[in-house]
Amino acid sequence: MYRPRRILVAVLAAGLLSSCGQDAGSTGAASPRPLPSGTPTPSASASPLPVAPKTQLPVPSLYDTSRGWESNLPGDQFPLPHSGAVAVVQGGELTVLDVTNGQVLGKSTVTGPGSVSAFAITVQGKDYLVASSSGTVGGDVVRKGREVTTIDIFHARPTGNTVKPAHHLELDGDGSVTNGGGGGLLVTFEDDIFMTVDPATGETKKYDLRRQRPPARECKICIGVNEVLAVTPRGPLLAMSPRPFEHYWIPGSWSAKDISDSRVFITWVKDHFIAKWYDDAAKRETWAVLDGATGKVRAEVTCVPDRRDDDSDGAAVSAGGRYLVYSQTAFDLEKGTGHCFEETDQDKPIHLNGVTDDGVAFGVAPPTDEVEDPRVIVDLATGQVEPADYRVRPFADYSGYGLFWDDSTKTMVAYPHRT
Repeated sequence: MYRPRRILVAVLAAGLLSSCGQDAGSTGAASPRPLPSGTPTPSASASPLPVAPKTQLPVPSLYDTSRGWESNLPGDQFPLPHSGAVAVVQGGELTVLDVTNGQVLGKSTVTGPGSVSAFAITVQGKDYLVASSSGTVGGDVVRKGREVTTIDIFHARPTGNTVKPAHHLELDGDGSVTNGGGGGLLVTFEDDIFMTVDPATGETKKYDLRRQRPPARECKICIGVNEVLAVTPRGPLLAMSPRPFEHYWIPGSWSAKDISDSRVFITWVKDHFIAKWYDDAAKRETWAVLDGATGKVRAEVTCVPDRRDDDSDGAAVSAGGRYLVYSQTAFDLEKGTGHCFEETDQDKPIHLNGVTDDGVAFGVAPPTDEVEDPRVIVDLATGQVEPADYRVRPFADYSGYGLFWDDSTKTMVAYPHRT
């Protein structure tokens, strides 16, 4: 057993950022009972099926493997935590399942000028499913046609077999559409042009990186190339390269120098921003979660992880947005506290890779002679770490269920919490 780690209370900024679950890879396997035909409309509070899923995985003990469901749908899974649903997408085929019983809520088929890709995004506490495509339209033997990018935005809990998008956009140019974070979609084009899209309204805003300059407080003589990193409620988060970036700012809002006079590194996890800088007073690095709208610190902890600055493998936010884990740090954004699980004279380092709304974090300890990747459970209320014997952690946890991926059989499995 590990002893509880230190806790550092930080200043809480006003307002909570919304969160979304972790994306998963391709899926597909046999279901213990077939999905119903037609268009069922189950309640999100429906009781779990009284049959154990065929696939039994070695999961953490807080899940009940005697109940639940599993999916036979091929595709990529996208958790929709605020909607009690999970989307499965293969090409332009979108299917949304109720996370409590696996029944189909809605389906849609998206076409575009090129191959279709999709992702989920949460903005202001609402989930959206986004499908995009780029290619050439209007061309023939003589005419070249024109390049366009299409975006279809769906509400996360649809009903029907032919669900129509809430918004359909057709933008000029060959663009790349990505999840910009808590502020909306990010569409990047050639020639340093990019756009942001509000998924709630479909409203777009266009920017030219060549016309963006850091504020005077960031640097008097700035030499480098601008890049757009994310979208916040106040606008795009920009950075000036070369990497690692030296300057970060949101036009007309806040910049890295508002956080610290030291050199600041900023990255983002879902719709939260993680910042790191050297604390001269503590003579250690400070890691903090920032409010994307204001740049204010919501929680912080001093820590020196043995990972790279940009090591976000396994970074996660709980479905309700209270807890965030990143590398060897964990934060309670409601209390404004943080834990550091770095290596000490007494303890081995712990790398965190998942967290639930109950403040239970999952992690991996350094390998031993007996175990290549020892698993642990962390109580974020106390910072106490306990060894555990599970082998598969949930890729998302919400609505009382954990979602798991079995790579050997290509199956998505849902187990409820033990009662």
